[in-house]
Amino acid sequence: MVNKYKRILLIELAGIGDAVLSIPAIRNLRRNYPHSTLYYLTFSGPAQVINRCPYLDGIYVLSKKKRHIFTNLSIAKKLRDWYPQVAVNLYQHYALKGTLNCFFLLKYINPSITVGRNTDGRGFFYDIKIEDTLDTQRHDVEYKLDLLRALGCKIEDKHLELWPGQDDIDRVSEFLNNHSISESDFLIGINPGAHRLTRRWSWKNFAQVADILIDRFKAKIIITGSKEESLLGKLIVKKVKRSVINTVGVFTLTQLLALIKRCNLFITNDTGPMHIANALRIPMVAIMGPGGLKTAPYQRENCIIVRKEVSCSPCYKFKCKDLRCLKGVTVEEVIEAVEKVIRGAKD
Repeated sequence: MVNKYKRILLIELAGIGDAVLSIPAIRNLRRNYPHSTLYYLTFSGPAQVINRCPYLDGIYVLSKKKRHIFTNLSIAKKLRDWYPQVAVNLYQHYALKGTLNCFFLLKYINPSITVGRNTDGRGFFYDIKIEDTLDTQRHDVEYKLDLLRALGCKIEDKHLELWPGQDDIDRVSEFLNNHSISESDFLIGINPGAHRLTRRWSWKNFAQVADILIDRFKAKIIITGSKEESLLGKLIVKKVKRSVINTVGVFTLTQLLALIKRCNLFITNDTGPMHIANALRIPMVAIMGPGGLKTAPYQRENCIIVRKEVSCSPCYKFKCKDLRCLKGVTVEEVIEAVEKVIRGAKD
């Protein structure tokens, strides 16, 4: 197509998983605008996960911390001085606060054209908008690609991808070797955490799953997670009857990519590492609680989603006294899903 826009800003001020789901849009935008400068604005975690993306010319990182407001303003000023011809906000508007932040950010940066999602009427201020609703089951990847279609872009493919660095691969290999895990071992990663507490299946259930998988498949188990989730790793290690390796808080986000890539199977809550494993095409069992299929694993080959249909789902709460959507998922159902994925991976 005609290289209509020379300076393009993509905005994804959301989580790690959202950044992973934006990869197809980034790649297709680059193909449509091979000679344009393409910048990406996000937070620190997502920036680390996609920092090796070959389709971007640069990544700008905003902080969520209030004390960094002047740093954020400095970054916004740099983008305003760069004067993007088009700014595309890839994320949906599910909260008023985020909507207002995005509105004022775009007003300050002042691109010639703004493109975004009119989620339940909250994206009214975009020059070019697509209709979106929180209740839909249409996948988020498709909505992000719709934004490109609204710009007249041709979509050639939709697959996810990530790019672990060789230094991180070497660091993970050294760690696993030091813990007597070889390439021939059947390595299962268990990710018991999630940023939202409402998306965490019980750590006691994960401990039961680990014991069963060690007995049934002679698997080696590693527990993954961030420093903020260190208690979960310690609780599981204390609860299990067999030996597992606790890597919660051990690795950086970029190293986590390399660690997940080494896994033969990944069992996870609905959180960023779920999408990382999916992008790396690792056979997976995803335990979905209140989150809808809109942000479920996009690539379904060798992936089983375990979830309960309840009347209050999907929801985006950070607190819930009920959690029937997660409490209804049993250890037996997860083990059954694991067995199906293993059989599928071997076929």
